[in-house]
Amino acid sequence: MDIMPRYEKQSLSDMVVSYVKNRILSGTLKGGDRLIETDISNNFNISRAPVREAMRILNEQGLITFSPRKGNHVIEMEPAEIMEVFEIRTSLETQILRKILRNQLLKEEDFDQLTKIALEMKDGKQRCRNEEDKVFLLNTLDISFHKYLWQLSGSVRRAQILESLFYQLLIAMNEDLSSLGILEKKSDEHLAFVDVLRKNELPSVVRAFHGHIQNYVRATLPEEEKSFCLDC
Repeated sequence: MDIMPRYEKQSLSDMVVSYVKNRILSGTLKGGDRLIETDISNNFNISRAPVREAMRILNEQGLITFSPRKGNHVIEMEPAEIMEVFEIRTSLETQILRKILRNQLLKEEDFDQLTKIALEMKDGKQRCRNEEDKVFLLNTLDISFHKYLWQLSGSVRRAQILESLFYQLLIAMNEDLSSLGILEKKSDEHLAFVDVLRKNELPSVVRAFHGHIQNYVRATLPEEEKSFCLDC
């Protein structure tokens, strides 16, 4: 079974947006990498107009930058900027978790779905042909897990912002793919978080989530970890 996606039933510009995001998910696009419109249009055998529209969308989402002389490039962030993105994500997702628990939005079918996603991180490994497949699978399931919670909260704007932040952090972590972790360990980490969610104790859930993010901060910015502000 093929891990990598096929681009079907999408507008041409959405197809290009998905293509770029999937290259981020697979770890093949890193900060500073150039996105050449003619190469992308030739790859998909389409005109440059939808490619330019896709670049505009990705720019609005904070994933690429454009300059007249240099063209489109994947964003590059300084350590302080990466830390800020971690802090904003932590704040927004903590708000979402509070909303979910206070309104008792989690039902048994939600726990089942979250568990299924977490288990797939481990079980799907045998379908991976190479390291790129493993990175893509891990990141795709990671965002699926958190996106499920974002959408469950009903907070549309927070969910939109968090998705952009997720990809920005992936770009930073793609500089050293080991910072993403391994499938088995991340599977266990997410399964443990589901167990904490089942207990419906807000302080424990927030503490577990903060620990989850702290692991990524430690792996991505080891020298900056002490400055990570959980309550910012």
